[in-house]
Amino acid sequence: MVGPFARRRQAKKDEKELGSELWRRSHDWFVRSLDRYWQVVREAESTGTVPREELNGLVNAGNVLTELVPRVRQLCVEAHQRHPETGLQIPGAYSDVHRILSRAANDLATTAQAAAMFRLGQSSLQSVGRRAEKVVAAVQEAEEAAGGIAGADHEAQ
Repeated sequence: MVGPFARRRQAKKDEKELGSELWRRSHDWFVRSLDRYWQVVREAESTGTVPREELNGLVNAGNVLTELVPRVRQLCVEAHQRHPETGLQIPGAYSDVHRILSRAANDLATTAQAAAMFRLGQSSLQSVGRRAEKVVAAVQEAEEAAGGIAGADHEAQ
């Protein structure tokens, strides 16, 4: 458990690196979706409704998704540095990056939903895996889109 001073330091760091509007929201939406995924996994573990081997599959998928958070944060930090505080207006050059990050967060929320359906016996573990793969692909696509913008910015200088 993180104490109040650590939370305050993190909030200040987030405010500085991500701002308080567009890119902060993009980052936070992804993180909230991931938190929901882990909540479903914890529920599956505590109720014992999922066999251990399949629970390990959910945990492995969650670990892969968790590894994406620093990458999403870096994308949002870079976007905020290039276009600080534009409110909720999406900068034209970064519209594709924002759209793809929004899709990644939505796909992650859908992955959490698929995990919940799996826990209830209404879906398969493969469905969870396919949805998690979409999240990974979307983050990679966002990185490529941002890289193209950064490359064009560098050439313009």
